[in-house]
Amino acid sequence: MEADTMRRRLRGMAWLLGLVLVALGGRLVQVQCLSPVEAGPGEGTQQRVVRPALRGKLLDSRGLVLAQSRWLHDLYADPVVVGTNGAWLARVAGRAFGVEPGDLEPRFAVKRVERHARTVESVGGAWVTNVTVRAFTNRSVLVLTNVEDAVLERYREAVREAKLPRLEEVEREIEALQKEMPKPLERLRLLATGRRGELREQGSRIRALRKEMAGLRDQKRTIEANAIVALPVEHRAYPLGHAAVHVLGHVTNGFVTNQNVVRHQRFLRRSLGAAGIEAKFDSALLGVPGLVETRVARGRELVSMRGRDLAPRDGLNVRLTLDAHLQSIVEQAMDEGVAAIAPEKLVCIVVRPSTGEILALANRPCYDPNRLGEARADGLPNWALGMGTDPGSTFKMVTYSAALDLGLATLDGMVNCHGGTWQPSSGRPVRDVEGHGLSVVTLEEAFAKSSNVAAAQLGLGMRPDQLMDYIRRFGFLARTGILAPAPNRAGGESSGGIDRPDRMNVERQGRLSYGYGILVTPLQTVMAAAAIANDGVRMKPMLVRSLEEPDGTVVARYEPEVGTRVMKPETAAQMRRAMRAVVQNGTAKAVAMEDFEVAGKTGTAHQFVDGRQSSEKYVSTFVGFLPADRPELCILVLAHSPEKRGPGSYFGGKACGPIFKAIARHAANHLGLVPSARTNDASAVVRGAGTFPGAGARTP
Repeated sequence: MEADTMRRRLRGMAWLLGLVLVALGGRLVQVQCLSPVEAGPGEGTQQRVVRPALRGKLLDSRGLVLAQSRWLHDLYADPVVVGTNGAWLARVAGRAFGVEPGDLEPRFAVKRVERHARTVESVGGAWVTNVTVRAFTNRSVLVLTNVEDAVLERYREAVREAKLPRLEEVEREIEALQKEMPKPLERLRLLATGRRGELREQGSRIRALRKEMAGLRDQKRTIEANAIVALPVEHRAYPLGHAAVHVLGHVTNGFVTNQNVVRHQRFLRRSLGAAGIEAKFDSALLGVPGLVETRVARGRELVSMRGRDLAPRDGLNVRLTLDAHLQSIVEQAMDEGVAAIAPEKLVCIVVRPSTGEILALANRPCYDPNRLGEARADGLPNWALGMGTDPGSTFKMVTYSAALDLGLATLDGMVNCHGGTWQPSSGRPVRDVEGHGLSVVTLEEAFAKSSNVAAAQLGLGMRPDQLMDYIRRFGFLARTGILAPAPNRAGGESSGGIDRPDRMNVERQGRLSYGYGILVTPLQTVMAAAAIANDGVRMKPMLVRSLEEPDGTVVARYEPEVGTRVMKPETAAQMRRAMRAVVQNGTAKAVAMEDFEVAGKTGTAHQFVDGRQSSEKYVSTFVGFLPADRPELCILVLAHSPEKRGPGSYFGGKACGPIFKAIARHAANHLGLVPSARTNDASAVVRGAGTFPGAGARTP
């Protein structure tokens, strides 16, 4: 008996399993053979979805973030999906976004257009007349930009919780009708008395409302998913504002093709480097985007047919040589300098002479890369690299270095400055700045007092090719390649230039010796001074220390690179001595510091306006290094067209010296520099007892 019961149960289970298998097989035949999901128009081709990588960071030498990216969202609305619910969605979204509903509602309005085609003749000879085309013109309307994740989630939650006004009405009507429905006994009485129609009418009404309710709920789900769609957008932020902007540069919005993101919106906004480090290292910062290759049918992905699915790799971080704290010191001193001398342009560069590392660089005017649209046109270029000017007396560093290195003179040798005016063998006379009035003095004093007469005689005491050789050794007339190579774009670098080098005569060579007839950039000048500070070795300017993965792993490390040996170490020691004299007894006494010996050179050059030398506009410069006996910092300050605010106020020592001193004092404290030993570096200086051979004589 028990055995028969067990067999019956097994047979029942077998029949049940068989029925399930038959049902599954039938469904499989239906899906795969009778009515398969076929690719619709435009969906049969392979879809490629870009998965963007986040742009890498810019870091200072100590790891402080100077520029970084994050994903925000641009929101696009599809008014066709919104339908007649524009006012409702505007209220819900307005509360979530903090926007007035009246500003949003017009963006949810459907715009239709009807185009009437004129009578045309087809290629086959058939005529087409009165063709009307109806189309939607706004399937993707920009609602908001740069929306944060929290705000977007707040909107999504608000839409999920809110009900469509019509849906609430239908639910209330159904509830009311259900309450009005008669009880079972009353229903039987109505049926018995022949009032079946009333029951049928009530039931039909409820069924119609329930059908409408189901449609409204589907519509609500569609609105939640597609009424407003978020498109990722990369937002680049610069936490320090305008600080070091001409080194960092800025980005612009580029686009990466990305299908299946937003209806009719097939691009992802990316940040692309447009200037500075952002442009030079754009490919490394961008990273490697991911990619999904798949197929879509009827709006659904065919997961079984998905091909490659590559995760994105975020961009590399670029660690710079800049010191953010030192940069802030420079920025503050620059602002104070602008208030004090009101120049048209102001430039400052801080360099470590032994390595060529640029620790700070700033320009005025400048701009805030976070508000690029507000930037002034004259604030965009990097004047430290792109502005070529006559250097004036700072160029005497080249002339004196060449003469000393060639053995044509010594600092203790004598030179006749002729009371400040000297007539060479040809050309116009050479004049010192009013007030010098030097006669026979040592070359050291002539350099300290910045005598043009002495520099002209010194320069004319060597062959033109010798002078040109030292000019090139110092790095003038060539770009450093430190940033964007193009000279005529924001952030571009200039190579400078020289007036007719193939037609050098006595007048041109004499003027060149004291800094006229040649255009140099502030960067070239500060690197030339740094070469003197570095025992005559010119280092290549350096802005980037390393490229790093987001986790800090170093991918590429950049080491200091020697440019060339400009002069012998003994010559560099003599030049440091001469440049100390400029601060101690010469044109830059205002720069002298209590704890540190400073060595430097002033320069004041007339600007050329409309092809003529101006007596009202000047380029003023001070470049120097400290401590003078073992230089660790080289600083240049250049003021273009400082205001005249008293006698000599526009001279390099008076206009730029106080800015230099403020930067040097705070920088020395920040970097912990050891105060000077107050030595005169006598052991390293080659002294001569003779007189400069060109003194008072006709110079070829």
